[in-house]
Amino acid sequence: MKRLALIILLLMAASMAPIIIRVFAQTSPASWPYFAEVSTSAGIPGTYDLLVPLQVMDKAREDLADLRLFDAKGREIPYALRIRRDIDKRREIAVRLFNQASLGPAASEVSMDLGENAGDHNELEIDTVGANFRRRINVEGSDSGTDWRTLQTGAVIFSFTSENGSVASNSVNYPISRYRYLRARIFSDELTDHVAPIVMGARVSMAVRQQGERATWNAAMTGYQLLRNQGAPASAWTIDLGGRVPCDRLILNVADESFSRPFQLEAIDDPQNIRLVASGELTRHTGAGQQPLVITFNEEQQVRKLRLLVNDYSNQSLSISSIDASAPARQLVFEIKDPSSPPLRLFFGSPKATAPHYDFEKNLSGQLSKTRLRTTVGAAVTNPDYKPEPLPLTERVPWLIYVVLAASSVALAMILMNLARTTLQTESPPIEERGLDDHA
Repeated sequence: MKRLALIILLLMAASMAPIIIRVFAQTSPASWPYFAEVSTSAGIPGTYDLLVPLQVMDKAREDLADLRLFDAKGREIPYALRIRRDIDKRREIAVRLFNQASLGPAASEVSMDLGENAGDHNELEIDTVGANFRRRINVEGSDSGTDWRTLQTGAVIFSFTSENGSVASNSVNYPISRYRYLRARIFSDELTDHVAPIVMGARVSMAVRQQGERATWNAAMTGYQLLRNQGAPASAWTIDLGGRVPCDRLILNVADESFSRPFQLEAIDDPQNIRLVASGELTRHTGAGQQPLVITFNEEQQVRKLRLLVNDYSNQSLSISSIDASAPARQLVFEIKDPSSPPLRLFFGSPKATAPHYDFEKNLSGQLSKTRLRTTVGAAVTNPDYKPEPLPLTERVPWLIYVVLAASSVALAMILMNLARTTLQTESPPIEERGLDDHA
């Protein structure tokens, strides 16, 4: 029986072997079916970045967690992955105004308490009475409210109005700070102010603004087809993005001078599951010029083929000459320390690879402050050293599972039989004892 149990354990260990092999194999370039060469300026040590090209995103996982960088010596290079969307975030911090005073007709001053746990802040908005002014502001910070340090000098707030409209700005930016107290000195406009500015209120925020970077490419487009959509004559264009890649907008170049047409944009990769990704009105007024029309999706799509449906009604089909696709760029940031590292290779295409979770990515903000060198990625090629991971033993030998189940059943039956035999022997008295009881 012990021998049977040992056989079962060996069979189970054999079936788990491919999983163990997979974990260790992910540190080898041979685990990825594709790679692309990465240019790194002759291996000069420093911080680099690259934009992940379409041919890589098409073959990689949607989350790009299977990307790996290896140098010429086969060493893995940590990287940080960024999606370069525009960022405009603001966290407002409650403030209490105090020590508000006039410093004569030339300026006024106000102090602000942000509280004990305000965190980082870098922007002050201050509201003052009046219009048609340009006023300078100095901003200081302090941990105690008595020892002040300069954060910003000579910043300007303004407000101007005219018959055609108005323009105003009341915000001042300064380096990221954790001071509990702020003090602002607002100087009078020498041309329009006759008394010191009166402060009506102030707001402090941590503002993060970052301009993104976009990848834009030409999409293949078929000639239009005439059909009916929602009961009206319509035209349809099939758009091929060149791979199953992220996309969040289309840019249409249309020759027509003026039009106004309802449209629908659908993702059609799966004919059984057609999804609406955008809808609205394509409009151009006479004299507006030939500016491209932009269709922004409801949300970013991972898609290859789209269909644009435009209701024409009694009009001719639109003359769409070309369509460009666009999405926030996917950027890899990495560091080269060893001049002998190149050539680098970017490996991808392993659907079962686990996300790397590099420490380098956790320190990304520090790396972004450094000057980076932009690199380029070559064409995707098949990895000649690729070794597919072995299939599980149960898939290579399908009948093995039935052997294991049968052996497990036999072992369980034997255990139950032994248990039943032991129980009967324990509960039944010996024959001699039963005889003595009957005689008595």
